[in-house]
Amino acid sequence: IILISLLSRVWRSTELRTERVELDAKANEIIDELQHADTIRIIANQLDAGDVAEYRDKEREVRADTHIPPADPVVFLEVKVCDASEFADVLEIDGIEIEGYRILRAESSAVPNAIAAFLLYVRDRTGKLPHVYFEWGEQNPLVHLGRFVLFGEGDIAPTTREILRRAEDDPERRPAVHVGG
Repeated sequence: IILISLLSRVWRSTELRTERVELDAKANEIIDELQHADTIRIIANQLDAGDVAEYRDKEREVRADTHIPPADPVVFLEVKVCDASEFADVLEIDGIEIEGYRILRAESSAVPNAIAAFLLYVRDRTGKLPHVYFEWGEQNPLVHLGRFVLFGEGDIAPTTREILRRAEDDPERRPAVHVGG
């Protein structure tokens, strides 16, 4: 049974499983503001301290690594892993603001699946292709793969891109995935 469960998880790891995205009032406000930007830029962030220094440093790092113009607005997206054995049909996003930094937070059994679902939602809602920005992990790729299969986290960027590739056949309609660092 354990082997079958593990094989099933590997097989389904690149499927888009979210059927609906729901946003609270603040998250809706943040998305509405993004509609006015030339390019929608979302920085994937693993929540640490959750203070101004974390967001300031992360933004500076990502802008430098990926050449985001200083005037372009960015939003942070954080996905906390909940029980990796449960797959929810609904992705709930909460919006917060910390001293001018706009942050969207969600919980999901698999981080890449949640990010991909959110990017497709933003595309459909705004009519613009969102760009998401990641950093490369420092561990061995096989370690990342194992962490993703077992715990729903790992090397998020390539898995997110693969989920998007499978979910959207047309490359012209597919959200952009950038990796720097």
